[in-house]
Amino acid sequence: MTMYEKLNGKQLEVKYETGAHYRMTYLSENELKWEALSEVAEGEATTGTEPYWAYEVAEGIYHIDWIEQDGMTAAQTVDFNKLQATAFLTWGDESERGGRGKILMHGTITVIG
Repeated sequence: MTMYEKLNGKQLEVKYETGAHYRMTYLSENELKWEALSEVAEGEATTGTEPYWAYEVAEGIYHIDWIEQDGMTAAQTVDFNKLQATAFLTWGDESERGGRGKILMHGTITVIG
């Protein structure tokens, strides 16, 4: 089952321990919309529609990747069995190794709808 089929018109809310809070809507088999429900840094986007790639790693566990318009990359694993998510984000930052800033976040998910 694909991520799009799994949610079947529902939304996914993800709350990370960092305080970041997002609503994800899978619009099709290859396009998602994300919305920041928590405060974001000045100049950062609060919503975006992005192409994504996803596959089911194991029953109820999905790995999703996308690249945002501003160059931020996201690699997210969503576990519907444990209602958990882990995300690794990178963005352009010349002061960091390889010119990329990064953060690893763990959180919980809620299916809405």
